[in-house]
Amino acid sequence: MEENVERHPERRYLYVCEGVTDEDRLKKLGCLFVLPTGGKYIRGEILEFLKLAHEVRDIVLVLDPDGPGRQIQALVEKRVGKCLVVSVEKKKAIRKEKVGIAQMAMEDLKEKLRPFVLHDIMVDENLSLDDEDFYRLGLVGDGSAARRKKLIERYHIPYSSAKKVEDGLLILSVRRPDIEEVLS
Repeated sequence: MEENVERHPERRYLYVCEGVTDEDRLKKLGCLFVLPTGGKYIRGEILEFLKLAHEVRDIVLVLDPDGPGRQIQALVEKRVGKCLVVSVEKKKAIRKEKVGIAQMAMEDLKEKLRPFVLHDIMVDENLSLDDEDFYRLGLVGDGSAARRKKLIERYHIPYSSAKKVEDGLLILSVRRPDIEEVLS
């Protein structure tokens, strides 16, 4: 773990990875908040969202140990500031001539993530919303897409499904009164 980067020790980390396979693996290992970039061609709204997220929680970059992974790290850090980085040995991330987090043995990835996941377990962070809030605010079900769109635009949430919008609001620690204000 890099020194002098952590700014929000009272909150869980936001893990940034490259793809949905990486996202699934990180979640299986106990990472609650995970955002895939979609690769080195990161959409602008993802970078804007990361910039907002970095104001409230520390970002951990879990990227492939290759050129595109280094490009993503450079781009994210240029846009949002210094992040924590999980360094992976390239030789442990190669399988069937492919390089990446998705190619690592789960045990090796678990070991690399251990200090971060332990931090997340030890943090007593109260989530800003619960599932009932999301239903009461009309953010799921008929007519909810238009309501979610207001939140997506306000908070630069890069995805529009109900679950991803809820995750985005939790990552940003947005509280119910703030959501009600945006929706009114």
